[in-house]
Amino acid sequence: MNENEARRLFTKENVQQIQVPDVVVQDLVSIIDEKMRKSGIYFRIAHRVKAVDSMVDKMNDKLYGVNGGEYEFRKLQDLVGIRIILYYSDDLSICRNLLDTLFSEPGEWETTDTNEYEFKAMKTNGVFKMPSYLSKSIVNPVLSDFVDDTFEVQIRTNAFEGWHEIEHDMRYKGTAFDMGSERLARKMNSILATFELCDDSIVGLMEDLGHEHYKNHHWDDMLRCHYRLTFTSDPLSQEIWDAFDSDSDLAKIFYKFPRGNAIEQLWNDTTDNGVEHTLDNIVRIVNAIGPKDERLNQAFAMIDKRVAERKVARARKKFEPFKKLGRYKVFQAHTWLNTANLGQEEAYRKASSYIWSWVHSRFSEVFDDLPEEISSYYGILPGYRVEVTYKPQELYFREETSHLDSKIANRLWISQATLEASQTGICFTVTNEYVEPEEYYRDPENILFSRPNFFGEIADNIGIVDGERMKESLREIDAEGYDELKGLISLQTRQFPVVVFIGNDKQWVDDFDVEYFSYLVGYYAHVKKITDEETAVKFAHDYDLDANQFKDSITVFYPGQSPKTSYRKDILETTFEVIKLEKRKYWNETGCRAYRRQLVSEIREQNVKDQTTEQRGIKL
Repeated sequence: MNENEARRLFTKENVQQIQVPDVVVQDLVSIIDEKMRKSGIYFRIAHRVKAVDSMVDKMNDKLYGVNGGEYEFRKLQDLVGIRIILYYSDDLSICRNLLDTLFSEPGEWETTDTNEYEFKAMKTNGVFKMPSYLSKSIVNPVLSDFVDDTFEVQIRTNAFEGWHEIEHDMRYKGTAFDMGSERLARKMNSILATFELCDDSIVGLMEDLGHEHYKNHHWDDMLRCHYRLTFTSDPLSQEIWDAFDSDSDLAKIFYKFPRGNAIEQLWNDTTDNGVEHTLDNIVRIVNAIGPKDERLNQAFAMIDKRVAERKVARARKKFEPFKKLGRYKVFQAHTWLNTANLGQEEAYRKASSYIWSWVHSRFSEVFDDLPEEISSYYGILPGYRVEVTYKPQELYFREETSHLDSKIANRLWISQATLEASQTGICFTVTNEYVEPEEYYRDPENILFSRPNFFGEIADNIGIVDGERMKESLREIDAEGYDELKGLISLQTRQFPVVVFIGNDKQWVDDFDVEYFSYLVGYYAHVKKITDEETAVKFAHDYDLDANQFKDSITVFYPGQSPKTSYRKDILETTFEVIKLEKRKYWNETGCRAYRRQLVSEIREQNVKDQTTEQRGIKL
């Protein structure tokens, strides 16, 4: 692309078509805010989506993708920007290092170059890869090749925050700072030097204050000055105070301890609300990392005992208005019972019994009149409903139950299962769903996934058939079984995916743990492994695999879709974002384990998509 083509493309009209949903910025801020709050660092967060005019100006200035240009192979990276404003300058490096652990890849950082003759506005800017569940929600119909799936994090101190805003507007949006006067340039340098000196002086002052408090045995003030975290007003417990009084060298360890190590422990805490920022807890954390002093351990034991004795639960329930409910599928299957060994009547009888036992075990304490023996039944009470239709003469059974979630407010679960005889066998249909306020729902790829227990019991003890019997164990394929595999792949009525492994490198296969993967998805995916080279060559030829890479590959055949193949390099370089929306948790995994999580997630996502429910003419 030449410069003229770029300028015709980088227009306001095209940029205006870029849409960034509110959830993108909200979730990015929430992810960072949660960790920063847990760390105890003093901070504020600001955010923005790049303005249309600003984006047009930048794209035309940088000329992304223009042949031979400086930015030929680069894209705009700051469509979304987040700024973290810190109160203490030594938190800059701590915050930067901690942010590198939060997203799928460390940030690409740019910092101010300094020397002894010139002062500049101090900046620390990092570019991070955006979580894919957010980047995929951004609409960019024209300029997607020129806008990266990244966002920018700027870290500033309070002193420089306001100056950066002024400098950005005056320097980058005009020429006001293009000075020719040495006197004015020197004056600007002195202003920036003052900002830098203020930042350094504040930290130095706090440390000096902490040292004075150490010498005067004011232990709580010593801790507040040195660690400079968002501590509560709770004083240091007398037991810890006494331990420090008895040994000032012990107290000195806590005054000299690198505060970044303690902050890292707070950042990495996995509890929902994090560790409370009390003086007692910072001593507890540092003691666990460093001195491990027994006197302090005894002090903590006394403190914990006293707190436990005084603790009184005073929780008040908050009542909210009713919300509109959305209905979300978490499992579905439209299969057939295996009647080859038991026959239709016995298979139907046993399957009905498993489903009835599941219903009875869950609802017998709610509905006192629920019979022990299987029968038709209807019962409804606030929060619960059971409807069972049992027609053994017709080999027909249906259950539909609903119940409130025992842990999550405003969530209702709905289960449906049907056994129905036809000329070709007994059709077995299962659907598991939940309903909850629509505002709770974020992204279809981060679904809950839950199949009822009776599905596994029927699969184990009777057998369910989707072209062939489903099993939790891996099935090995050699030359004799290859035609059968091809038949299963091409079967038009197949509902579940076929996953085919070829593994020449034992290392990645072991790391992936194919057997465990089979256990996870075996009741709703056909998991196969080709065991000999000749069959692998045939498979690669028949399904157009890369001739140089097929010996280490995973190919997935979803019903009605083209096959998807991943090779060893793809698998080892995979990153996967683990997202727990209920608890607002987020972390990343890499390599084989990440790919396994990704593949399980994809299979489950495909399962809950709408499938045909027409009866299949499969001869069992």
